[in-house]
Amino acid sequence: MNKRYSMIFTIAAVAVISATLFGSTYTQTQIAGTTLDASKMDVDVLQAIRDMGGLELVMPQAFAAVDCANIESGRNVVEFNITGESVELPIMGGTYNAMTFSGQVPGPTLRVTQGDVIMMTLTIPAGEATPHGNDMHASQMTAVPTFGAVLPGTSKTYCYVAEVPGVFKYHCSGVNVAAMDQHVLLGMYGITIVDPIDGYKKLMVEKTKVDGGQVVVERQFYSPDALEFTLQYNQLYLDDDGNYDMGKMMKHETTQTVVNGFAFGYVPNETHNELVLGDKNKNIFVAQPWNSADLKQYQSQLLFIEAGQHVRFFIENQGNEPVYWHIVGEIIDRVTQANRVQAQGTETWLLGGSQNMIADVVFDEPGVYVAVNHDYAAIFSGAATVIVVGDPFGLNAQLEVDPPVASYAYLLGNPSDAVPPMGMNSIAHPMVNLHGLYTDARADEIKTELGI
Repeated sequence: MNKRYSMIFTIAAVAVISATLFGSTYTQTQIAGTTLDASKMDVDVLQAIRDMGGLELVMPQAFAAVDCANIESGRNVVEFNITGESVELPIMGGTYNAMTFSGQVPGPTLRVTQGDVIMMTLTIPAGEATPHGNDMHASQMTAVPTFGAVLPGTSKTYCYVAEVPGVFKYHCSGVNVAAMDQHVLLGMYGITIVDPIDGYKKLMVEKTKVDGGQVVVERQFYSPDALEFTLQYNQLYLDDDGNYDMGKMMKHETTQTVVNGFAFGYVPNETHNELVLGDKNKNIFVAQPWNSADLKQYQSQLLFIEAGQHVRFFIENQGNEPVYWHIVGEIIDRVTQANRVQAQGTETWLLGGSQNMIADVVFDEPGVYVAVNHDYAAIFSGAATVIVVGDPFGLNAQLEVDPPVASYAYLLGNPSDAVPPMGMNSIAHPMVNLHGLYTDARADEIKTELGI
């Protein structure tokens, strides 16, 4: 096993990113803990809680969730079958000992319509070293005993009604709460998208125009139908052997910041180098740790969008640090949470831990944009997602594409781990490529599912 997980780019290179994108000077890659000194804590107390089996409580069965055997007639039932498995997965510069739902980080995205019944079954293989649980934030039911530990070699099923539309985290609840931090921060998290029962709303964007010699407001309206992406933010806190380091977590000493499991997973690769610069070995972006096609599903990919297209981002902060979500070069046209508009025309939106949003954006001009967590430490440790809009590099002419395409997605596809299942107001992606922090076995399943 490759034990190294250290950064593969130098501090000088990171400074170039800073100066290029933000005109600032690189100073520090970590967020210093200011409210808690883990080195002075009695860690034995925390370990004792884990050794005793966690903080398991006893609640009356009268508070149970929806009876899976007696679901109300007329409700649509969506089965969500996942496994809990510990595996070794790559990270930037090496490997780490991950915990996963169904062999991937993040876990599979579940998509339902408001009012559907979700029938969740978690299975833990007999050979798994530890129990796991699943806390689904889209639910409204007693946590105990519903989210309790599922032992190796067993399964657990529960049902609930998805009453509230929006984006909701699900995550491993550890061993009856004990070690929940370890399980989640090693990869056991995902999202549920609950579409509004009556669909999404039209998008209104305010612009200006000159009318009769006067500047006036012009309101532009876009169909609820949108091209959609999912972005989930988290951190890794690892020791030299690629294992979870609780002490680092307590002191907020991030090893890497990840988007959909990857640090710098959505930056150019050697194919993009060849197309744009004519040399696959000459990097476009200063940090391209996942360049080679030999990396298969782990090769970095870009997000491709048409200019003037309505785009909907489902975003979840799965981690331990705030996410200051911002697109370099654009304004977020609308922020929605739980089907309620929170902001229109904002530059950045703050998401705390286990908080989500739906961000609607129309990219006005062809070009290159970068979605970031606008915390410089997060950017420099992996939270940068490159978005290419339209045909800024003239590839239609260069490759003699006839007829010309409106985005490079028609030629190269969008990454499978950033593309959610289709919903009632989804625009189908022209093409999808295989990309994700998947085991090889899971990658083969996804290729079959997507017909890649």
